[in-house]
Amino acid sequence: MDKNIDSFVSDNYVRLTYIAFFTQWVFWGLIYTLRHILGDIDKTATAASEDPEASANTDKKIWHHAAASESLARRVANIHKSVRDDTLLLLSALVLNTFGNASTRAVMIITWIYFAFTVVFAASELFVVNRFVRLIHATLFYGLGLAIGGLAFARGW
Repeated sequence: MDKNIDSFVSDNYVRLTYIAFFTQWVFWGLIYTLRHILGDIDKTATAASEDPEASANTDKKIWHHAAASESLARRVANIHKSVRDDTLLLLSALVLNTFGNASTRAVMIITWIYFAFTVVFAASELFVVNRFVRLIHATLFYGLGLAIGGLAFARGW
């Protein structure tokens, strides 16, 4: 097996793998920004409980104290945590694969599947809050990360 890192990094499949990772990173950044646009859910709850006049505010802007925006802000915060965790799991598996000078095409395919499921589960978290869905989410991403790590040890190192 050729252990030349230059040929590994210049492989088009490795390039596409990191394009998929960067796409996931951009998605994480969008969710991160959206979370701040909607407001900090902890500060909003604290401010409303400490100041009775603030809770009686009639200003109904979506990023303030409206009940719908608070639940939306909480859901976006949950999506942010989920996408952050997914991105960091993917990064650690891809670094392991790259340092191991291991699989290229299979990891590229798994990475794009990983990104697609990240978007699907983020959308599902926005509309459906269910522990069973979160369990499937966690199990699926753990399995995909194990698959990338397994390929890293099987084809590299």
